[in-house]
Amino acid sequence: MLNKPLNPQSCQTDVSGSAFTIHDLKCGNILNYDTGEEGIAPTVIDWQDLKWLTENPDDFNKYHSPKPLTEDVLKQFGAMDNNGNYLWLLGDIELSWITTDEYFELEYQTPNLSWRILPMRYVHELQNLYYSLTGEMLSLS
Repeated sequence: MLNKPLNPQSCQTDVSGSAFTIHDLKCGNILNYDTGEEGIAPTVIDWQDLKWLTENPDDFNKYHSPKPLTEDVLKQFGAMDNNGNYLWLLGDIELSWITTDEYFELEYQTPNLSWRILPMRYVHELQNLYYSLTGEMLSLS
């Protein structure tokens, strides 16, 4: 019982099926947007998108999907690979990434503490975690 998540059921979602709720996103999050004929393009969520998600979640979710987190995206956020050791420096935060076939495992390190956070599959998840730790939203360079 000690390791069970304490989030209420309404805050727990499975974004792998693109079932975003208002609890999943913040202004500044990057998602994929299905533009129709032009294909899928990254988009930055703003207050109008959050309003759309609140008022018509089925319609919002029809056009938006999570953007997978990759090493290329980490580089676009300004993370620096530390000599191929899967140690990424993102601002003052040291992130250790263990790449699996499906997701990154993240270890957040400070001089006194180390936490392992699993799994991290999507860009908005990293953005939200980084925002929670630093108060700043990551954006693509």
